[in-house]
Formats: sequence, structure tokens, C-alpha cells
Amino acid sequence: MEHAVKDTLRSYIMEHFEIPADDPDFGDDVHLFDYGFVDSLGATEIILFLEDTYHVEITQKDIILYPMNTVDEIAAVVERKLAEQ
Repeated sequence: MEHAVKDTLRSYIMEHFEIPADDPDFGDDVHLFDYGFVDSLGATEIILFLEDTYHVEITQKDIILYPMNTVDEIAAVVERKLAEQ
């Protein structure tokens, strides 16, 4: 499941935020906000996408407790939520 979540998330971010496949700055461990790939509105869009896709709820508490700045970190939160179901 781990790679499926990460792959789906990466694909969504690249398509939705128009990141070229050959962008040398983009990767699963790149800080999406510091590098300017995603802004605060984009973060909300990502959360809504994940909630709709995986039928999980990402709460304010999750956002505070867990880092969610990279594809790796966001995927880990979703995987944790899925494991709790």
C-alpha cells in the first residue's frame, strides 16, 4: 500500500500543480512549500484529494502532530490513517 499512496499522491501533485516530470528540484523528499511547488491553498486541495480518494479524515490535530511537507511525509500520514481503520 505504501507505494500506491505515494505514487498516487506524487501523480496528483505533479498534474494538479503542473510540475514537469523532468523537474530536477521535485522529488518525494523535497519540501513542497519551501521550494514553491505548493502554497497554503494547494495544501488544502491536497488534503481534500486524499480524504476523497482514501476515505480518511486528516484533522487539524494530524496537521499539528505530523510533518506534512513532503510527498513522503504526507503519504506516511495517509498510511497511518488507513492502518487505523
